[in-house]
Amino acid sequence: MALALTTCSRQRTDRNILEINQELLSQLAQSKQQVRDLKEKFLISEATAYTLANQLQKYKCEEYKDLIESVLREELQFEEERPVARIGLSSSDI
Repeated sequence: MALALTTCSRQRTDRNILEINQELLSQLAQSKQQVRDLKEKFLISEATAYTLANQLQKYKCEEYKDLIESVLREELQFEEERPVARIGLSSSDI
């Protein structure tokens, strides 16, 4: 009888571990998707900032000269590096 209880208890523990593992894998997948979404939003925001800086530069907005130069300088560094490597994406993330 004690052996049957031990076996039952062991099976229940194994099932609980499997359920917890599945839940953690699901949470991990969701977190990875959130990271990909945030990286995409970051790239879009960065491209928007660069575009706006270019527009301001065209109109010679002296008031924002330092900001424009800063954004454009970062874009030059960005172009010298691989964009994927710059933000830590692997080829499997994109």
